[in-house]
Amino acid sequence: MSLIKSKPAFSAPGLLTDFFSDGLFDNELLNFPLTRWVPNANVRETDEEFVIELAAPGMEKDEFKIEAQEDLITVEGKHEVEEEERNESYHRKEFKTTSFKRAFRLPQSVITDKVDAKYSHGILKLTLPKREEAKSIGKKLVKIS
Repeated sequence: MSLIKSKPAFSAPGLLTDFFSDGLFDNELLNFPLTRWVPNANVRETDEEFVIELAAPGMEKDEFKIEAQEDLITVEGKHEVEEEERNESYHRKEFKTTSFKRAFRLPQSVITDKVDAKYSHGILKLTLPKREEAKSIGKKLVKIS
């Protein structure tokens, strides 16, 4: 009979275990259970702007951090829930933290100084206006030969 070590259903990505496989670190430390959540995103373009919508239900608008740089916009969110239950025979207190970070590469046509963000009904909507010169460039229909 042999004993086989089993790994949790979700473990650290192979990149981490490959990186630390030189024997200096114990790979079993990297097989901790992970809870990952990345909100779904819709990205669309109009003649005037780009719109990014992130589905993040249950969060509050002050739980988001949005940074717009020259060619990158980063959205971070952290939601913490504390649940407490008291009874004559026990006291239970639980904490749950959910966080995410998403980044989107921006074209040079976006005016990063004028990015607008609104959160309503579980949807974080980012509006990224285009520069005037980008608005005037028309779309060209490409014919497939």
